Amino acid sequence: MLSSRVWPLLVLALMMAGCAGSEAAQDEPSTSQSTVVTPGTTAVVAVPTTGGSPVAAPTSETTQVEPDPVSWPLRQKLAQMLMPGFNAGPGGTSTSPSEVQALIDAGAGGVFVGRKEETLFASSVMTNARANTLPPFVATDGEGGQVDLLPSIMEPLPPAGEMAAWDTDRIRAAGASRGTNLAQRGVTVDFAPVLDVAGGTNPLGDRTWSAEPDEVVRTAGAFAEGLCSAGVLPTFKHFPGHGRADAHGDDAPARTPDLAAMEQSDLLPFKEMIASMGDRSLLMTGHLDVPGLTDGGEPFSLNPEAMKYLRDTMGYDGVTVTDELAEMGAITKRGISVPDAVEMALVAGNDMALYFGDVDQMNEVLDHLETVVAEGRLSEARVDRSLARILALKSSGACASPIAPQGG
Repeated sequence: MLSSRVWPLLVLALMMAGCAGSEAAQDEPSTSQSTVVTPGTTAVVAVPTTGGSPVAAPTSETTQVEPDPVSWPLRQKLAQMLMPGFNAGPGGTSTSPSEVQALIDAGAGGVFVGRKEETLFASSVMTNARANTLPPFVATDGEGGQVDLLPSIMEPLPPAGEMAAWDTDRIRAAGASRGTNLAQRGVTVDFAPVLDVAGGTNPLGDRTWSAEPDEVVRTAGAFAEGLCSAGVLPTFKHFPGHGRADAHGDDAPARTPDLAAMEQSDLLPFKEMIASMGDRSLLMTGHLDVPGLTDGGEPFSLNPEAMKYLRDTMGYDGVTVTDELAEMGAITKRGISVPDAVEMALVAGNDMALYFGDVDQMNEVLDHLETVVAEGRLSEARVDRSLARILALKSSGACASPIAPQGG
């Protein structure tokens, strides 16, 4: 791990670079580069590539991080903005730990491990990731109820709709217990709790805590504090609110009430939790059509004006991660490919793009993003701002784990 003295310097360097000069001055096309690391080296060495694919993947044993992130090769920066992963079923269909290790070695800023991945949770690949010089976020879905880890992996939780009847201390204790179990397995980020306010046909069902914004804050907020106390960063989702949408984003594009109505209800829990835990969490942007905000045709997660609303109007300056981009119907039924969806998400202003895919898919996405930067559709200054947020959260000590992870 980088020392507590070095991490703040990395982040400060990025923040200063982001403030220096005009955005236009930093929009110069960048030469495609890859990272080569050799045993015993003390710095990352950047060399040009011909096809855009990595020349060699860094490993946890040999990788040393260049002291100034601004000088990192573009491809290394872009990799920090990706959260690929796997969501296979149990038993024989589980993913091999080597596939997760390949993503980590390729420099992914985060990896996602699905709730049914028995083989991965039984392995040491996630716990070992913490020993990396620049550890990735290791994320999973552990809400409770229908979106929870298999009982064969850890003791299940009831759905949020049931836990909502508990007193605050019991909910916080449940979050802490879940966080402890996750942290022992190397998970550092839980994509929970849901902050969506229930209403209408409520496509999320008992995944929502309440139809009352104040109750969502009380209950989901307690669960989030419990997670954090055990060393796991919570993730508030699905901004700006999925509970009153007309469809489930897993299946198809989903339309919410208009922005004015959302501001009176759905956005209130997010506003409160941003104020109380915005520096100790991530925020997941939803693939949601919001009349009055996303009228250009893209869902919130891919819409620059919508993301500007989150940053400027809501005042959120933490790390954003998209909802899943490779398989959710709200994306696939629009005919958007994974590389294009990732491009749109990052250009819109997200810090990290979540999608299911292996290291080959990751290299395809990185090749595409290098072209996007070279052609001026995504500025390296924008990349540096996201990198600063990601490194700041990783180095902050927020929700630091009080326990050592257990190897598989």
